[in-house]
Amino acid sequence: MKKLFYTIFAALLAFGAAAQDDIAPIMLDDIHYYMSDRDSTNRFFIKHFGARPMAQQPINPFQFIDFLLVRPGQSTINVSSRGPFPGMRVRDPKRWNRTQIEPSPDLPPMYGMYWLAFSTKNLKKAIAKLKKGGIVFINENFKLPAEPSAKAAVLWGPDYNRIVIVERKNDSGITPFGIDHLQYIVEDLEANIKFFSEVYQGKVINRSEQVATMLVGGHTFVLATPEGMGLDRSKVARRSPDFFRYGIDHLGFMYKDIRPAFENAKAKGYFFALDPTRMQYYDAPTVYTFAITSTPDGMQMEMYQEDGRTTARTRYLDR
Repeated sequence: MKKLFYTIFAALLAFGAAAQDDIAPIMLDDIHYYMSDRDSTNRFFIKHFGARPMAQQPINPFQFIDFLLVRPGQSTINVSSRGPFPGMRVRDPKRWNRTQIEPSPDLPPMYGMYWLAFSTKNLKKAIAKLKKGGIVFINENFKLPAEPSAKAAVLWGPDYNRIVIVERKNDSGITPFGIDHLQYIVEDLEANIKFFSEVYQGKVINRSEQVATMLVGGHTFVLATPEGMGLDRSKVARRSPDFFRYGIDHLGFMYKDIRPAFENAKAKGYFFALDPTRMQYYDAPTVYTFAITSTPDGMQMEMYQEDGRTTARTRYLDR
């Protein structure tokens, strides 16, 4: 009887793990920037961070997106100009009818993703090389909200988007830079932890009263309240459908099949602006199926599957 009990118990654990695998993303696959100058943004990441353009599948590829890979196995940085995009139909006719806020170093911080951070083995050498290439640093002795003792620096990227560099002595990557973490400013820390845990199966690996570090889709996310970042809460802007700012607009998580994850999130009460839908481009089907939701602070988040691909991009455009 005892042996039978353990057999059943083990089977239940295996079933639970399999069910968890069905709703967990394969990886964070897409960090998507909308930028005022698509070509200069591509050159920025290629020249300064060693990014390489990645090829799309040959079946009806999107012409308005560039895919850049900084380190093999990680998410790509996707770059587009502001829409509307030829060949793409949108359900909301007002999708791009928003007041554009011009890039400026004086814009207030905004809830949602605040910066993309890269790792490097030697911060001092990286700073010297980047400055030689014309990069302007905001702070060369920057304190990270989750790791105040870490060596870090912050610089201006295209359209005055912040990029952080963090020294990791044990970085074993084969490229000079790799994605280190994604930093979020959140209005409600608990609500955002709950969102990333329930929708994208994220795991908290460290937290304090105002800051939480999570592993989501194979990448590190740092969530911090304004107070946790030393910011005045009254001066942090909320996201609004009436205004458009250049920068990281959304993230995309890849699945083999998005339906189980979508159904799980819907069952937990999360709203989706788009249920799983095969994307059309110039009225022809693409390899992508998307579902779109948002964080508690209104930043767009995507679930998607791409026919024939279940790993990080490996096809370089220059090969």
